[in-house]
Amino acid sequence: MSRVPFTLFFLCVMILANLLAGTLSEVGPESSVSDWGISHLSVRQGDLFRLVSGTFLSHHFSMFIRQVAFAAVVIGVYEWTQGTWRALAMYLSIDIVGTLLVLFAILPGLVLLHPAIDTQALAVFDVGMSAGGFGLIGALVALQKHRWPILLAVCAAIFVKVWISFDPIADSAHFLCLFLGFAAQIALSAFSDKRDAAQL
Repeated sequence: MSRVPFTLFFLCVMILANLLAGTLSEVGPESSVSDWGISHLSVRQGDLFRLVSGTFLSHHFSMFIRQVAFAAVVIGVYEWTQGTWRALAMYLSIDIVGTLLVLFAILPGLVLLHPAIDTQALAVFDVGMSAGGFGLIGALVALQKHRWPILLAVCAAIFVKVWISFDPIADSAHFLCLFLGFAAQIALSAFSDKRDAAQL
C-alpha cells in the first residue's frame, strides 16, 4: 500500500465527495454536479476550482462504481510502476490540460460543425476522472513493446462507444487525453534514455 499513496488518497477523496454530494444514495447528485462540475461557461466565468472539484464527482451511483474501479486500476498500475510523483504530475497535468483543450478548442468546433450539437453544450456541466484516466492509459500503452497495435485497439474501442452513444465532452476528452498521455510518456522515456546514456 505504501507504493500507491496517491491512488489511495484519490479514491478516498472520490468516496467522500460522492458521499457528501448524495451520489451514493442517489439524493441530490445533479445539484452537486451543477455546483461543482466543469463546463465551458463556468471556466469563462472564472470558476477554475471546478477543474479539480469536478474530477472527483460522478453523475450517478453506477458511474461512481465504474469510476472507482477505473481509478483504482489505471492510477494504481501507473503509480506502482512509475512512482508517486510521476503519477501525480502525469494525471493532473493531462486531466487539466486535456479538459481545457476539449472545452475551448474541440467543443466549440463541434458546436459549429456538428448539426446535432448546439450552443447549449457549452453550458453543460461534466464530472468524472476519465480524462486523466485515459491519459494514464495512453502512458501505460506507450510503455509496452507492442504499443502501436495496442493504441489502435484502444482507439477502436473508443470509436465503438462513440458510434453507440456520442458524448461530446467525455468522448472527446477520452480520445484526446489518450494521445496526450501516450506522447508524454514517449517523451519522458526518451528523456530518461538520454540521461542514462549521458551518465555512462
